[in-house]
Amino acid sequence: MMAFKGFTPDLKSVMGDGKKETCHFVPGETKKVERSKTANSGFHCCEYPPDCLRYYSWEKSRFFRVEAAGDIDEDEGERIATTEITLVEELDARKFAYYIMRYIAMYPRRKNWITNMTGVSIQPDKAKVSEAGHIAIARGSSPRVRGTEGSVVGLIVEKDEEIKNMKMLVVTSKYADKWLYIDKNRQLHVEEDV
Repeated sequence: MMAFKGFTPDLKSVMGDGKKETCHFVPGETKKVERSKTANSGFHCCEYPPDCLRYYSWEKSRFFRVEAAGDIDEDEGERIATTEITLVEELDARKFAYYIMRYIAMYPRRKNWITNMTGVSIQPDKAKVSEAGHIAIARGSSPRVRGTEGSVVGLIVEKDEEIKNMKMLVVTSKYADKWLYIDKNRQLHVEEDV
């Protein structure tokens, strides 16, 4: 199953047993352990990318899309423990935002989708970030988003808990520090100051 995991800059897992065999990772390599139990044993990862931010900070960590396999144990929707894990793809801000929006589109009724952590803001109606490489995603019937040049912003239009439209972009100087929204054809617009 596709999941997400954070690491230290040198690809170590800080919540494990500290052994090289289980806590030091290499992209593409599959690691295996005997058993998995959430918050106890196995390799831990998350289905919803921002859940990784509870354990690893956006600015001081690396994030990967992983393949979780073998014996999989899940808690209340936040964490997964697995006996096999493979680092598939390292995620920059654009890819991390893409997988967030993809997950929300697939599971629009998920509770606890709101995130307000340093570097990543996913909010109802309006979201903003003020640093390049950071992420802001707004979700609602008429969402607005704002970011600095080099940040990644996303808009998710919904009605009655059904996703109607989405758009994501890396902010250029043309759209920097302006409130943005999309129309029904996904065309991007700047909200005029009133």
